[in-house]
Amino acid sequence: MMNVADRYRFREDGNEIRIMPQYSFIRFLVWWLVAGIMALPVIYFYRTQMSLNTFQIAVGLWGVYMIYFLFDLIFRIPVTYIFDKSQKCIYRKLYFSRKIMNFDEMTYFIHEEWGTYYFSIGKKRNQFVKNYRISNYFSGSKASNRREDEYIEKVLCPVLQAVGIPVNQPK
Repeated sequence: MMNVADRYRFREDGNEIRIMPQYSFIRFLVWWLVAGIMALPVIYFYRTQMSLNTFQIAVGLWGVYMIYFLFDLIFRIPVTYIFDKSQKCIYRKLYFSRKIMNFDEMTYFIHEEWGTYYFSIGKKRNQFVKNYRISNYFSGSKASNRREDEYIEKVLCPVLQAVGIPVNQPK
């Protein structure tokens, strides 16, 4: 089982803090991609027992499935947020770094969706218009509460301290 630093690929050195909020999904995603790749020969093997329309629908669904997972693997998982202490700026890096805000503009909040919630950051006056998810989803179960406490202690508190936001750190 991954600890919180591995789950978020959390790295802290003297000048910056880096986190990858989606990194923990990579193993899950790779397994689903392998299942998708293994499904194609199965679909092809049974093509003679299917009508042409059924075969086309199965291949079409397979294509949508693979595009969705490849999109996540290429464009969602590698997103890194860099909190640069020397320049007092926050960057979002996919393949190129882009400044998203200064430290003094940042606020954090809990974003709730369908019985789950996650931590987000955004600019103080725009946080509900444009925000960035910086944690996994939490549900309120015992295991989720334990993961949330670990996230707050090991990831969120160091980020907030670096940015200069007062923290009531749990003991």
